[in-house]
Amino acid sequence: MTNTAQSIAESLCTFIRANLVADGVEVTPATPLVQMGLDSFSLIEIVLFVERQYGLQLPDEALSQENIHSSETLANYIHQCL
Repeated sequence: MTNTAQSIAESLCTFIRANLVADGVEVTPATPLVQMGLDSFSLIEIVLFVERQYGLQLPDEALSQENIHSSETLANYIHQCL
């Protein structure tokens, strides 16, 4: 299966909805992660999910504000790394 940036973003959104946010919180690929109420501990959970799901080791530099602004920006970064 080919992982597109869009499919990665949807996978991230599904994980976030199921594990990190309260019911009723808007979770879309473009929604800023901080707007969802996510904190640094949530980010660690997302990184662990990405590493398990896609077999990537994300370097600390990958966690720049630019890359982790939203599921969409993180998915674009992950897609470039695959």
